Amino acid sequence: MFKRAFVLFAEHETERLSHLEAMRSVLPSVEVVEPIFPSRVHVPFLEAMIEKSHKRTGKALLATEIGVILSHRKVWSLIARDKTEEHFLVLESDSRMLKPELLKAETAREYDLFFWGAWNGYVSVKKSTVQNGVGEPLIKSVYGAYGYSLNAKAARYLLKKTALVAYPVDMYKRFVDPSEISLGAIVPEVISTWRTSDSLIRRESSWNLMTTELIRMIFYCRNTIQSYFC
Repeated sequence: MFKRAFVLFAEHETERLSHLEAMRSVLPSVEVVEPIFPSRVHVPFLEAMIEKSHKRTGKALLATEIGVILSHRKVWSLIARDKTEEHFLVLESDSRMLKPELLKAETAREYDLFFWGAWNGYVSVKKSTVQNGVGEPLIKSVYGAYGYSLNAKAARYLLKKTALVAYPVDMYKRFVDPSEISLGAIVPEVISTWRTSDSLIRRESSWNLMTTELIRMIFYCRNTIQSYFC
């Protein structure tokens, strides 16, 4: 499968312990990386980063969103040291393996950053690039950080692009240029999320979740049409 795989999981996430066990059944050697929760650990200059994000984008990041950025940067720093072109898998505590038999590093080999799942399955892949469900995704259709792999080149690139806190870590269209690193994705998604516990980033009502899903479907229809002609 993969030379190394990482999962962001904290000991206090007891309600997600079963998720970790499920991941280990597929990836026995998965390495647990302690995520950063600003509510539990001191984050230097946190308020300043929140203020800066507002000045740079017009919308202030939540403390939890900054924690997610710092957590993924923690993993990227480990990957960036590698001297090969190998891909490393990155997961979150609520990641769910839908089709582990398809989780093969060689599938992502020709890309720098590869999404095994994103945007709750609503990723749109450019038709002209698709082979066996794998191809280049529309950058605006890629959200989420619950199942992706990348090589050291991509890790160094993402570290550079997120050095100044501005956007959420999964708003790739704001800081990733597909002409600078190659992007790949597989559809249908191989990794999803369990959705059995509340988000650790922001609390949302059932109504907000329904509205978000409706908006996602509308944009998915638009992106599907656009990707057909790409």
